[in-house]
Amino acid sequence: MPPFDAQHADTALTAYLNLLKNKGAATSIITRRKHFLRHLLSALESQADTHLTDDDAGYRSAVDSTVAKFPDDQQVEIITTSREFYPFWIGDLKTIARLNAADALSLEHSPVDLRGSLVEMFERLDADAWSQNEQPCLKEYLVRLAEQGTHDAGVDIRERLLTLLLYVIRHAEPTPTAYRAGVDAMLTLFSKEDTRRLFIEMAREFFYFWNGFNHGEPKPLAHAA
Repeated sequence: MPPFDAQHADTALTAYLNLLKNKGAATSIITRRKHFLRHLLSALESQADTHLTDDDAGYRSAVDSTVAKFPDDQQVEIITTSREFYPFWIGDLKTIARLNAADALSLEHSPVDLRGSLVEMFERLDADAWSQNEQPCLKEYLVRLAEQGTHDAGVDIRERLLTLLLYVIRHAEPTPTAYRAGVDAMLTLFSKEDTRRLFIEMAREFFYFWNGFNHGEPKPLAHAA
C-alpha cells in the first residue's frame, strides 16, 4: 500500500465521484458513497505506516475496519464502493478507463438477498424451494471442471458456494453489475483473506458460464481451468 497522501486521496475521491455523476448516478448514491469513502480514507491514513509493502492487504484491512462501523444493510454497498474506488486509489488509469468505457460502475444498490452468517445463509438456501431448481449454467460449469480433472471435493465446494451466489442474486436483473454485487455480498461472509481470494477466483471463472447462459455469449474454455 502506498504512503498516505492527503492530496492524492482527495483527487482520487473526486475522480471517482465525478465518474459516478457523469454516468448518471443519483445524488443520494453519490452522497452515501462519499460518506463511506471518507471513513475508508481515514482508515487508510491511520494504518498507512503498517502496510506499506503488502500490496492490497492494507486496503483490504481498511475496508474491513470501515465496514465494521456501518449497519449490516449497508455493508454490501460499502464493499462494492471500495472495490470500484481501488483503481482510483492506486492510480490504475487503464482499469479506470475500462470502468468508464464498459459502464461497469454500479449506479444503484442491487437487490441482493443476504441476511445472516454463512451457516444461516446455507440454512435459508436449503429450506427454500428455489434450491430444487436446476441451474443450467452451473451444471455446465461443473461438468467442464470434472472433464478437466478437478477432484470431486473441489467440484462439490464450487457447487455449494456458487449455488449460494445464484441464490443471493436471484431477484436481481441478470447483469454483470448484479453479479459483482452478489460476489461482494458473499465476501462479507468470509473472515479469512485466503478464502476471499479463492472465492473471487471461483466467481470470476464461473462468470463466463453464467453470463453466457443469460446473454448468449460464448463460454471460453480458458476460464474454466
